[in-house]
Amino acid sequence: MKKIIFWFINNLYYNSFSCTFLLPIEMKYIDIQKKLEKLKVFWVEDLKILDDKYDKSKVMKWKKAWHIKQIIRWYYILEKININQNILFKISNKIYSPSYISLESAFSYYNLIPEQTFITTAVSTKKTSCFNTDIWVFDYKKIKTDLFWWYNIIKMWENKILLASLEKALIDYFYLDSNIKSIDDFEFLRFNKITLNEKLDKWLLKKYWYILNSKNIIDKINLLLKYIEND
Repeated sequence: MKKIIFWFINNLYYNSFSCTFLLPIEMKYIDIQKKLEKLKVFWVEDLKILDDKYDKSKVMKWKKAWHIKQIIRWYYILEKININQNILFKISNKIYSPSYISLESAFSYYNLIPEQTFITTAVSTKKTSCFNTDIWVFDYKKIKTDLFWWYNIIKMWENKILLASLEKALIDYFYLDSNIKSIDDFEFLRFNKITLNEKLDKWLLKKYWYILNSKNIIDKINLLLKYIEND
């Protein structure tokens, strides 16, 4: 009987000690998790700011415990986060900066094209790159520094997203695509004329061509305007 009592007391003490030892670690993660939920996408420097006792081993433990998921090297999201367009746009902005959402992803956002894109497209002043991650594919096209302007900072739920205006997305596309040579090419792209008539600011588009002073882009803008008028 004494052996049983001794075993019970000893086991109770051991478990109490273990719980006491583990609890602060778990509480620490839960505390940081609330802050990470606001960031949505974060990298190691964010963790260093949020946790003054940050070290690499914590990230490995959180990954093994399925708390966080790696996007690319140094960049993470919470494992249980709901992946939607807002989050994909946020990830795109974060993992390759400076960049903003443009091209096909912007066209889809503005309902200019009928297809849902299965790649998040963006432009950047950095070199052209593509990240094929476990979450999604993020594609970036390089543009000149003097073309990196006229994007909007929009709020999607709690996320601030850098997104090209419809007009700027078209300018970026015209700059990067050399295959548009006739009105028929716009037919092939299946641009929605209703969207163009309702949402496109033609005055702003023309303002862009005066600023850019690029014959290549001006010719394509003229073709687009003829495409809109050609019913």
